[in-house]
Amino acid sequence: MLDHTALLLLGPGHRFLSGLVAAPAHSQPHRHLYVPALCLADAVAERPEVGEHVLSLPAIEIVEVGFASALTIGRLVADGLPWQHAHAVATCRPDAEWPVGRPLVTAEPKRYETYGIAMVPLG
Repeated sequence: MLDHTALLLLGPGHRFLSGLVAAPAHSQPHRHLYVPALCLADAVAERPEVGEHVLSLPAIEIVEVGFASALTIGRLVADGLPWQHAHAVATCRPDAEWPVGRPLVTAEPKRYETYGIAMVPLG
């Protein structure tokens, strides 16, 4: 799972992220990297060309806001977490499809420390 901070680093060619995105496309085409829609929206608000870049990457799959995640996002926002971070947390937590959750790739790991999700911090 890539949050908005990871997407903003992906555009300028962050070496680790570029490899993470390229590997599934070439060696494991059935594997995807996921991006919460609200994280993409925030990255596009900051740098519009990120949207076209993400669209061109076949290994990226956008996670939409469904009913259950909307409820979770709303609760997290009410507790003070910004909406783009809240969608990342909601999509990384365990659910029926992902029983152990999904790790989050982020340049802001401290923002997520208290939410019990696995992270891959970017330096």
